[in-house]
Amino acid sequence: MKLRYRGLSYHVKPSLIEVTEGEIGGIYRAQSWRYHYPKYVAKSSTTNRFKWRGIAYLR
Repeated sequence: MKLRYRGLSYHVKPSLIEVTEGEIGGIYRAQSWRYHYPKYVAKSSTTNRFKWRGIAYLR
């Protein structure tokens, strides 16, 4: 998709995340909107190692 902002042109690739529609969340300007949930959530395989005041811990 080609966009333009303040005279500068740039291209944007839309995200390809598959989602499922949930229940109705509310109404905005006379139109109902729904929650959208991702079909799967990628989990990080790395662990974060921190050290604070000489004590190491994982988060």
